[in-house]
Amino acid sequence: RVYVKAHGKKRFVVALKYEGEKNYRYLVASDMSWRHGDIARVYTLRWLVEVFIEDWKQHAGWNRLAKQQGEEGSTRGVIMSLLYDHMLLLHPEQSVRLENKQPGLPVGCLTERIKTEALIKTVEAVVTADEPKQQLKAFTAAIISVLPERRSKKHLAGLDLGKQEPTDSLKYRAAA
Repeated sequence: RVYVKAHGKKRFVVALKYEGEKNYRYLVASDMSWRHGDIARVYTLRWLVEVFIEDWKQHAGWNRLAKQQGEEGSTRGVIMSLLYDHMLLLHPEQSVRLENKQPGLPVGCLTERIKTEALIKTVEAVVTADEPKQQLKAFTAAIISVLPERRSKKHLAGLDLGKQEPTDSLKYRAAA
């Protein structure tokens, strides 16, 4: 707990240095009643935000969008983004995962699944035009069986973030 001149008050400063790193990283918290371990664990949520933005840029097209000027341009981008996100949340597999309190699929993985579903429907239309449904079933099963589920460590799925609230025994520090 250190007085930070730039802030004009005391702050809880946690210094982290991971194996192989030369310099420390500093985490600064304004609530003095938190424990240093809780501050470090909650800081990992920042990684989730960065991963989300990276996914958005790579798979939702944010890095390729034309920069349209004015209010109309920004409104179109927001509307398209919301529609895209809504579509991904309503995907049957994603809905089942979220309803069962399981982590959702990353945007890239879900996008691949949607593309595969489209391919399967296209092949189905071509194949069933003449006859062989047997071959279609075998082909569909083969494609689905090779799709990876890709458990993502960078999305921190299943990570215990610990207690994310003030600690009663340290509340006196907040007043200091």
